[in-house]
Amino acid sequence: MSEQIPTDEEKDRAGSFRRRRLIDEIVLFALLGLSYLGVAITNVSPPKSQWYWLAMVPVFFLLSLVTEWRHVRSARYRAGEVIWTHALQWLALAAAIEAVFLIQQLGRLNNETTGLMLLLVTALSAFDAGIRMGWLYRLTGIFLGISLLLLAYVERYLWILVLLGVVFIAVYHFIARDDTR
Repeated sequence: MSEQIPTDEEKDRAGSFRRRRLIDEIVLFALLGLSYLGVAITNVSPPKSQWYWLAMVPVFFLLSLVTEWRHVRSARYRAGEVIWTHALQWLALAAAIEAVFLIQQLGRLNNETTGLMLLLVTALSAFDAGIRMGWLYRLTGIFLGISLLLLAYVERYLWILVLLGVVFIAVYHFIARDDTR
């Protein structure tokens, strides 16, 4: 049987797909990492975290433009429309962040709860953006939501998490040892 040799066009399409996928994955991990860092900063220093969360909104906006801009280049959407809808999306997050910090300053939320509430509004904003933009932001919203639930239970069930970690390390150790043989 003869193998078909891919054409230059097919190679370009495959390379373009891999680049887009890599960019999407980098954006996903950046959004998750920035959100988790925000929760940690909120637990330690709420006044500084307010500036952090508000500074993160333009970063989310720019990252959303990075992932969506290929549709503008392909003439699927107009640039002004994309910029406007994304600006509104992330300005709504900024308003929600301000509302959470206002409630905290009124004494209704402690630091840990404030961090969880901020993670919740970020998860909802990311998932909502994903309804319009696609899988990347939906997945980000889902991961952030699951993380929120895990963080809420971490303190109560920390011993279970430590036990699971030990089990995973042991299993990995035995799998890695078998692979070296």
